[in-house]
Amino acid sequence: MSVLTAVCKVNLGLRITGLRPNGYHEIDSLFYPLPRPCDRLKLQVTESPGIVVHCDGADHTTVDEGNNTLTKAYAAFTTAVDCPVPGLVVNLRKGIPSGAGLGGGSSDAGALLRWLNTTVSAPLDAQALASVALGVGADVPFFLHDGPCRVRGIGESIEPAELNVSGMRLVLVCPQIHVSTPQAFADYDARLASQNGKEGQNNLTRGPSKANGTFLSRGQFDADLSNDLETVVFTRHPELADIKATLLRCGALTACMSGSGSSVLGLFEREAFVETQAATAALQGENRRVYAHVL
Repeated sequence: MSVLTAVCKVNLGLRITGLRPNGYHEIDSLFYPLPRPCDRLKLQVTESPGIVVHCDGADHTTVDEGNNTLTKAYAAFTTAVDCPVPGLVVNLRKGIPSGAGLGGGSSDAGALLRWLNTTVSAPLDAQALASVALGVGADVPFFLHDGPCRVRGIGESIEPAELNVSGMRLVLVCPQIHVSTPQAFADYDARLASQNGKEGQNNLTRGPSKANGTFLSRGQFDADLSNDLETVVFTRHPELADIKATLLRCGALTACMSGSGSSVLGLFEREAFVETQAATAALQGENRRVYAHVL
């Protein structure tokens, strides 16, 4: 039996830079992996072909066999390789909340793809594996990497990012709120259309807001974060705006929603131990989980 850990990611800012004819939004974001919260995958190789997934955790105890990222990743990998793929029973222990902007399902798929590629006799090269991952989900290719990355396009453009954040403190707040990513983008489109007219919305093309790059300036991390989806998601879920305000009030240098929400993160100075403790105490609650990290 093999046991895999699927870490989560947070978005250190997210900007929507374009809209493709097929309706997919292009983004520019810094993805940063965090060890907590995380999922655990126990893999048992079987003689029977295919994959069976059992799941338990905070969000659910059963898995729709045809509609989960592990099943999709396994099927896509099996189609892409020219060699036998072992049959699997996967016991998935969910720790990453769904609808939180933390990439839980994508991380599970990425972990499985990486493991599968080490077990087959004719593994895929990095480019082919990334193509398979993108076919499973926009965030999945990032989870083939081990460190922070700048992610652009619809998730296919990934560059490792050297960030000067070592030792900084990050407080991640996960309220018990599920945010639908398609709904968040639909609300964003509707808001943009109401401001600019339908034609402007269909021809959305935004460039980087900073001369030296959207989030990196001369190789240094720009901590003035923003997330283009915050306005519409906060309108539906005002509690998230309150969480962000509390993080800033407790001394965070900056705070933003991760992805399409619902999790919200605050970045603190390296020396801000007391401030992060205060933020954690203020935001911990029955319907919230709070994680304090040193980067």
